[in-house]
Amino acid sequence: MLSKSTLALLFRYGLVGGLATVVHFGIGFLAHEQFLIKPFYAHALGFIGGLFTAYLGHYHYSFKDTGRHQSRFPKFVISSLIALILHQGGVLLLVDYWHLDYSYQALPILLLSVPLVTFLMARFWVFADQKPDGSTDQ
Repeated sequence: MLSKSTLALLFRYGLVGGLATVVHFGIGFLAHEQFLIKPFYAHALGFIGGLFTAYLGHYHYSFKDTGRHQSRFPKFVISSLIALILHQGGVLLLVDYWHLDYSYQALPILLLSVPLVTFLMARFWVFADQKPDGSTDQ
């Protein structure tokens, strides 16, 4: 069973992830619809906005971290790029090779599994010396 502090961490992580998703969507949507930026570039801008939102939110709120940004942020970017590869690779595998329906099968699988992987990377690598309640082992 998960401890109370781990459940609280998962809740905070989910809130920040939700906010980062809204920022990603908002920037991508506005960039495309209002500024007529091509979807590929609009989506990339949204991804970058979501990445910074997620990093700052997880650093300050989810993990209540005090580590140096110089060591945390590069790891966070790497974990975000791994998540992007998992998402895109998952679509390729699940839809193109296994012929699952994107909207009703592949997308739910990916939206449940990839955030779990990113949480584990954040908890045990990016913010590794942080306890679930935000304190450190130091």
